Amino acid sequence: MPQSPHSKMQVKLGGNFLIAAAIESLAEASALAESHDVDREKFVSLMSSTIFDCLIYKGYGHRVAARDHHPYPDAHFALDLGSKDVSLVHSAAAQARCPMPIASLLRDRFVASQNAGRGGLDWSAVALKASEDAGSRQVAEAIRRLEKGFSE
Repeated sequence: MPQSPHSKMQVKLGGNFLIAAAIESLAEASALAESHDVDREKFVSLMSSTIFDCLIYKGYGHRVAARDHHPYPDAHFALDLGSKDVSLVHSAAAQARCPMPIASLLRDRFVASQNAGRGGLDWSAVALKASEDAGSRQVAEAIRRLEKGFSE
């Protein structure tokens, strides 16, 4: 295991990068399922109880499928913080000349989500952009509910 503070920070960033990539993958797969009239919650439930039976896919999978991105006090990592970490990963990769094309995609997805005013929501709210990009008819109502709940 890493010993220096710099190495420990890179391990932390690597873990957060993997979580962000899992959220994005869940978002895209859910958008694809939904675009073919497959219930996104049933789809994610199936995936997270079979081939992706683990904490990250279960927890963030539920948030992505239900479009539940409220900042709960006991389970919340703000999108703004996720964006900072993804940017740090991208910078560290550039410094080391280590290609990370998914980090570039994630950085852009997080910035677009921040530009949409979602920085204070849970970082799983980046999933809303995948639904919007796919032309989801259901995402607009979910966004209205989130914005209403977040502004209260």
